[in-house]
Amino acid sequence: MFWLNPKGGSMARDPKEDFFRLDGAWASFELMSIRKREDYLKPFRVLRCKIDDQVDFQIDASVQSTTEATVLIEIFGEEELVAASGRGPVHAVDNAMRKILEKHYPQLSEVRLEEFDVRLLHGAAEDDDEQGAAALVRVLTIFSDGQERWGTVGVAVDILQASVECIIDGLEWKLRGEHKH
Repeated sequence: MFWLNPKGGSMARDPKEDFFRLDGAWASFELMSIRKREDYLKPFRVLRCKIDDQVDFQIDASVQSTTEATVLIEIFGEEELVAASGRGPVHAVDNAMRKILEKHYPQLSEVRLEEFDVRLLHGAAEDDDEQGAAALVRVLTIFSDGQERWGTVGVAVDILQASVECIIDGLEWKLRGEHKH
């Protein structure tokens, strides 16, 4: 188990480095290190993500509502914008990212999100107003490609931002070492 201290002595450039416990999220931890290498080329960059989610409490529970996500990704120096829908915001963003990325990296079609866990980070905020619904959240995910399993983590005040960080890390982990410009 590996802990990072939220009140630690050094200033971290990445909020992940300050606010979470990394057990189970070793892929994100290793990616933080890999990304600092001068010779590392990111296989893609998510530039923007817009999510349109509507919750209708009048709909019968058996009816599934859909969420739409629009994602702007830079890949091979080009920007691509795509929209997709899903059964909730995380699924919609994942579908939109894959719509772009699987064209360039077909091996990502093997990757599945198997576990998704959200926790409030109590005590990470100095201000009582930043507790409860306004607290930092940690999203922990487990991905698999049928042969390997890896964990990622995202930390943010916004649960969707933390979730997208996990998806980015999960897909980028699959591509590590395979990406060439």
